[in-house]
Amino acid sequence: MERSHRADIDALRAVAVVIVILFHLKIAGFEAGFAGVDIFFVISGYLITGQILRDVRAGRFSLSEFYLRRARRILPALVTTIAATFAAGWLFLSPEALRQLAKEATHGLLSISNIQYWREASAYFAPTAEQLPLLHLWSLSLEVQFYALAPLLLMWAGRGRHPFRAIAAIGLLSFAAAAIWLPWDSEAVFFLTPFRVFEFALGALAIPLEARLAAWPRARAVAAAWGDVILVGSLLVIGRFQNYAGVAALVPCMAATVIIAANAPSSLVTARPVRAVGIVSYSLYLVHWPVIFFAGFICGDAARTQAGLVSQLALMALLATLMFVLVEQPLRRLPWPRWAQMASFATVLVVGAGLTHVTFRANGFVSRLTDDQRALFQLQGFGLNKCGRTVGRLCAFGDLDGTRGVELLGDSYVQQYVAALDATLKMRGMIGHVSTMSGCPTLAGLTAEGPRARVCAELRDSELPRIQQSQADFVVIGQAWQHYLDLGDGAAARARNAEVAARLAETIRLLDRPGRHFLVIGGQVRPVNCAFDQLRMLPGPTWHAPAKPCDPVPKREAIAANHTIDAVLGEAIRPLVRVTLLRPTEVYCDQDCPVVQDGVWLFQDAGHFTVAGAQRMGERAAPIFASFLADD
Repeated sequence: MERSHRADIDALRAVAVVIVILFHLKIAGFEAGFAGVDIFFVISGYLITGQILRDVRAGRFSLSEFYLRRARRILPALVTTIAATFAAGWLFLSPEALRQLAKEATHGLLSISNIQYWREASAYFAPTAEQLPLLHLWSLSLEVQFYALAPLLLMWAGRGRHPFRAIAAIGLLSFAAAAIWLPWDSEAVFFLTPFRVFEFALGALAIPLEARLAAWPRARAVAAAWGDVILVGSLLVIGRFQNYAGVAALVPCMAATVIIAANAPSSLVTARPVRAVGIVSYSLYLVHWPVIFFAGFICGDAARTQAGLVSQLALMALLATLMFVLVEQPLRRLPWPRWAQMASFATVLVVGAGLTHVTFRANGFVSRLTDDQRALFQLQGFGLNKCGRTVGRLCAFGDLDGTRGVELLGDSYVQQYVAALDATLKMRGMIGHVSTMSGCPTLAGLTAEGPRARVCAELRDSELPRIQQSQADFVVIGQAWQHYLDLGDGAAARARNAEVAARLAETIRLLDRPGRHFLVIGGQVRPVNCAFDQLRMLPGPTWHAPAKPCDPVPKREAIAANHTIDAVLGEAIRPLVRVTLLRPTEVYCDQDCPVVQDGVWLFQDAGHFTVAGAQRMGERAAPIFASFLADD
C-alpha cells in the first residue's frame, strides 16, 4: 500500500472533509469544522516531508519532477472545478457577482486566493463568505505555496544530521508568530502561509515519532486511541473559538500528528465507506463549496430544508465521484513527455487566467442581461455607481463639463448621494466630486481605529486640502455618524459626542471661505432588522429565487434611532453660517420608510441606498437641494 493511501490517513482525510462540509452546511454540532483544513495541512506535511527526505537521502530527488508530480495531483481537478463554477456563474450570476467570481477564479488559478481574501477582508464593502463561490480555494493556494517552498528547505535540511530539529524550530517560530500577530490581524493569521507553517511542521514531526513507536505495537495502539479521543474531544470544544481559527486548531492538529505516527488503523477507519470518502476527499473538497453556494443562490431558503441539505450532499458525492474517476485519476498518470506536460499545464493556467481576467475587466459582461434585467441591475447598484468619470479614487458626476462644482466629503454614507444629486447637478450645469474610498472618517482630527487607521488618515489628510483648494462653492458632508458618535447616555457619551461635534465645526471652519455653502447630512435611515441577501437581490441571466423583501421601517422608529445624531449635529452647526442640516429620516420617509418598492430594492444593506433609493431621496429632497445650490 502506498504511504499516501494508508488506511488511517484516508480515515483522517474523511474526517477532515466531512466536518468541513457539515460546518459549511451550518449543521448544528459541527461548529469546529473549520479545523478540517488544518488536519489536511498536517497530513500534507507528513506525506510531502517524508517523500522529499527519502528522495534527498537516496540521491534521487528532482525538483522539477516533484513540482510536476504535484501539478498532476492538483491542477486537473482544480481547473475543472474553476471552469465548472465559472460556467455556472455565467449562466446564473449578476454582472457584479460574476465579476467577483472572475477575480476569485484568476487568483485560484494562480494559487494566490488566500492573499486576495486576506487583503480584502478588512475592506468596508468586503463580500461575505456566502458571496464568494470559490472561497474554499484559499486553503489550496496556501498548500501550493507550501509545496513551492518546502522542497528548497528540505533539500538543505535533509543533508544534515538533524533535519527535524530545524523543522521543529521553524514550526515553533510559525506558531509563536501566529499567536503574537493574532490580536493585530486575525485575518492574516487565518489566510497567510507563514502563520500556518506550524501545522505542516507538526505533520513532518510525525515521521520521527512514528519511527520511535514502530517497535512497540502496544504503544502504537495506545497512542492511536488517545489521538482519536483528543481529536474528537477537541472538535467538540473549539467550535466556540472560530475567531481564533488556525491557532485554535493546535490541539486537533497535534492529535492528528499522533494518529499518523501511531500507524495503527482500527476496524472503523479501514471500513470501506470511510476509506472511500478519504480517497475522494480532494475532489469532494473542491466541489462542496460551489454546490453549497449555487444551491443557496438558486433555491434560496429551500436549500436550508432537510430535503435541500440531503440533495446537496448527494450532488456533492456524485460530482466528487465523477471528478475522481474522469479527471483526477486519469490525469495523474499522463503518458506524455515531461516537457509536454509542463507546457500543457502552463498553457491551461495562462489561458484560463486570461479569460477570467478579461471577464473581470469587462465588469461581468452586463450584455448577458436582457434590457429589462439591465435596467433593474443599474437601479439596484450602489448610489456611487452613477459616477460619470473616475480618475484614481476621485469620482466625478453631474455635468462633467460644468464650471461650478460641488464637493462631497465623507465615507460611503455621503458617496451614495452621488445618485441623489446627479440629476440636479446636470440640470444646473454643475459638476460634483467625491472620493471613492469607504469606511473612513474624514473630519479634521478624527481618526479611525483598527487596521484601516493608517489608510483612513492618509485619505483625510489628502481630501481636506483638496477640498480646501477646490473652486467649488458647495460642500456636502456626510458620515456613518453612528460609528463615531456614542448613542448611549452618561458623561462618557456626552464627552465623545462633544468631541465629534467640535471636529465637525473645526472641519467646516477649515474648509470655509467667502461664498461657500455647506450641507451636513444627518442620521441615515437604517433598516437593521432586514436580512439583506445582496447576491439574490440582483438579476442574473437565468432565474433564481428572489431575495425576501423586507418590511418598511416605521418613521417614528427611524427618527428615534437618529435622535442623538441629529441633535448633536444640529448643535454643532448652530453657531455657523451658510450651513444646513438635512435630516434623511424626515425627508425620505412618509408614515414608513420603504426598503423595497414595486419589486425594486431601495437599500443594498442596512444603511446604504441603491441607485433607486438614492434617486428617491434626491426627488424628495429637491427643495432642500435647490435652496442649498441657489446662487444666493
